[in-house]
Amino acid sequence: MGSFGKNISSTLFLFIGILMIITPGFAIRTNEENPELSQHLEECHTKVTKRCAIEISDSIYTDNTPSEYCCQKHITTGKACHDDFIKLFISKVPKEKVTFVAAKGDQIWNHCAAIEALAPAALTFPILP
Repeated sequence: MGSFGKNISSTLFLFIGILMIITPGFAIRTNEENPELSQHLEECHTKVTKRCAIEISDSIYTDNTPSEYCCQKHITTGKACHDDFIKLFISKVPKEKVTFVAAKGDQIWNHCAAIEALAPAALTFPILP
């Protein structure tokens, strides 16, 4: 089979993944076997814009990387949110794609953490009056 990011299967998983992130309550309905994970993901999703959720999800299945803005949003959700987000994706992909998704998850986190580390303090901290 061709590149994971360029086949019908990956497009379907991307669409499902995006819906789980941007549709309130969807993660709970699709992951009822793990209500704690679903609740945590619902809390995490409130910290990221829809655009960034799509951009980060897309990064899992393509060679794209999230923008600086979306990386900063993603990092502010915390590593636990990122890990649970990746766990949910892993639970929805075929077994032969688990290693790929886990590695892409690590790659995205490391990419975003590096961007956050290089960001000027003025961008990451509010200016006090």
